[in-house]
Amino acid sequence: MEQVKPGTFKESFQYNSQDMDQEQNVNMSPKQYNKQDVCVFLINEKTDYACKITGSVYDRKTRSTIKGAEVLLFFGYDSSMPVYKTTSDDNGNFSIDDMPPGFYSIIAVYGDLRSKIFYMKILPGQNACQIVLI
Repeated sequence: MEQVKPGTFKESFQYNSQDMDQEQNVNMSPKQYNKQDVCVFLINEKTDYACKITGSVYDRKTRSTIKGAEVLLFFGYDSSMPVYKTTSDDNGNFSIDDMPPGFYSIIAVYGDLRSKIFYMKILPGQNACQIVLI
């Protein structure tokens, strides 16, 4: 190796022999393909998903049925506007038919007496029975 004195410069050249017409391709939009088999079975068993709530209204103290109690049905916890109203019959029974599945609350009112049942979960096609004590 040749020694260079401090303060002096030496030129150096390097020659590369590459083909400048060489084409390089890079795929900037890679694609990935996944295959999944999904099997769907349709059984024409039940097409009506309407729900029904039946029940009875009782006096909390005497345990006797209450005739003419107003029964109000609400979506979820919201008790500002009922989605259904009915009145208990002579035996204290009530029935609410053709409702969509979901979460409901019931308020029963008779005179000054009032009772609330929170958050009933009604599944598609389910017939639920609820006892209300006021």
